[in-house]
Amino acid sequence: MKVLAGIVTALLVVSVLLVLAVRADPDVPLVLSGSDARLPYCTTYEPVIVADLTTETLPACAPHGVELRFPDGFVIDLPDEPGAGGRPSDRYDYGYVDVGAFGMYASRADHACEHVEQWGTPEAIRRVTDAFGDDYACGPDDDRGVL
Repeated sequence: MKVLAGIVTALLVVSVLLVLAVRADPDVPLVLSGSDARLPYCTTYEPVIVADLTTETLPACAPHGVELRFPDGFVIDLPDEPGAGGRPSDRYDYGYVDVGAFGMYASRADHACEHVEQWGTPEAIRRVTDAFGDDYACGPDDDRGVL
């Protein structure tokens, strides 16, 4: 049983790294070591409040299958597996990235990319912007391929 759990964990880590690598600029990928990418799933199904992501405290677990709620009421349903994604609205482009042990990164940018907000631990924000660029939060016209 422990061997099966180890195999499943290894597959999960590889999946997270592949999802993040595909979305990254090949010259500056988002790199997470196995221990950085491995964070147990949260056992509660409370929604993730985006404003609460801005903290110095690293998370104890990875949210999955719950709502990601932005300050303006916009909601993205997080998938059951860690990764990255986003959705546009009439006014904004919303996005998120699971940065493993460094927490969840979330962003909102108007379509002109003149007003951008980012939430997450300082390390999560740094890793996402280092890997994908300062304009990662901007909409589908950029080359990040998320929205």
